Amino acid sequence: MNVELRADIRLFTVMAALNAAGFDYENPNQEMSQVRQNLRADLKQLDTTIFEPLRTFYRNHQGRAGPSDTPIPYISLALLLSSPPDFQLSSRETFPDDVLQVRGFELLVKDFYHKADIASLWQRYRIDHENELQRYQPIVKEIIEKSLKYFRVPLRVSLDRKMILMPDLLNAKNIVNARNLERTYYLTVGPTDNPLKHYPQIQHECLHLLVDPLVHKYDVPILDHRANILRLVQNRDQWKPEYSKNFLLMVTESIIEGIALRLRNPENAEEKIAELFQQGLILLPYVHRRLQQYEENQLLSFPAYLEIFFQNPDLSKIKDDVARFSVPDQQTATIRQGKSIAQEESARVRAQKHHIDALLNDASLLISEKKYVLAQQKLETLLKEDPSHGSAFFYLAQIASQNQKYDQALDFYTRASQSTKIPDWAKAWSLLRSGRILAAGGNFSQATMKFREVLTIQGELKGAKKQAQDSLKRLPDESNP
Repeated sequence: MNVELRADIRLFTVMAALNAAGFDYENPNQEMSQVRQNLRADLKQLDTTIFEPLRTFYRNHQGRAGPSDTPIPYISLALLLSSPPDFQLSSRETFPDDVLQVRGFELLVKDFYHKADIASLWQRYRIDHENELQRYQPIVKEIIEKSLKYFRVPLRVSLDRKMILMPDLLNAKNIVNARNLERTYYLTVGPTDNPLKHYPQIQHECLHLLVDPLVHKYDVPILDHRANILRLVQNRDQWKPEYSKNFLLMVTESIIEGIALRLRNPENAEEKIAELFQQGLILLPYVHRRLQQYEENQLLSFPAYLEIFFQNPDLSKIKDDVARFSVPDQQTATIRQGKSIAQEESARVRAQKHHIDALLNDASLLISEKKYVLAQQKLETLLKEDPSHGSAFFYLAQIASQNQKYDQALDFYTRASQSTKIPDWAKAWSLLRSGRILAAGGNFSQATMKFREVLTIQGELKGAKKQAQDSLKRLPDESNP
């Protein structure tokens, strides 16, 4: 199974820069880890004027997330950087939204790496990170073995995606962050007195590694029953937004939570099912029962079983689950009320981004491999969940152009450029390519308008502005007064 434990200098450097910039958060009633304290003491010995650009950037990019979530976009950025000393941001068609929020920080990180002599500091602190990994090895090994045994697949199963676990010792204690970038699942774990505290999160991500490709493979038969299943649920106002808006994510999480419950078999399983059901995992009770049937049938592997899992779902059983679990008992209500708004929002954002990013990244990879039909299927699934996602239209336009369907490409580029959910550079390129299609068809006046609109967009546009200027020069004189 493709799982790697890694001490990563990119993450160390970015988090060191973030601490130098002013990130001081620690969880209540906790003291900063010794590694973090030592590193911050080392930084104070330097000329602190070198930190001013970092501090200015940090102040200017404070978002609305809670203090514990402040590092999340910076961690995502770190995962997309090349190795030192270059720290080049990866060449991609699109970036996750949180990375776009802090783009430019990588330039400051590169300068900080040299001026603070992070290479020397890393040699001192790398052993702490490697020792931390040693603490996680038996936990990860146990999770992998139990998961693969449950799935009835070989221990050396080969997957088209992987998971990387990294210690994040310069973060607050007991913080775990999960990130999906293309077909790699990253899990960064903060300092902790007991790594077993993170067992559920590690298990959850390992199960994503196994379940996600299966759900994507069988998404058509699953979606065939979407309307009938949702019709059974009248009141969905208490659901987490990511589940109410994203059926496939709800299915995936129901399967993963169901397997995790079967593997851990806690005494409060019924209580946990009720709590998660009320958050929107309406298929969890059904999945939990079907998994018991799977366990009793030793002839099938889980991938084979999942293929028939949703072919003919017993809607009457799901209806009974709705009647049973829809009204929360007092205990569950108390648990839900006790959760902070910041935690709920953080979980919602991470889960939503996880699924949307997975679909978009899969589509991007498939396009690069010229597998346009499969890429289009991914993008169409994404748009069912988020009909206004501009980057999805941008990729669909590229596919249409490759298929020489230029009228269709023009429509998609137009919808992409009009979306609010698209990076500035992608909007600029959508306008540019729209203009080129219009110009090729002899519609020079509209092409001129598209090219000129590109020139009004500010920021780094990956060469689109110069291309628009050149395109304007090549238009007939009467169209470019």
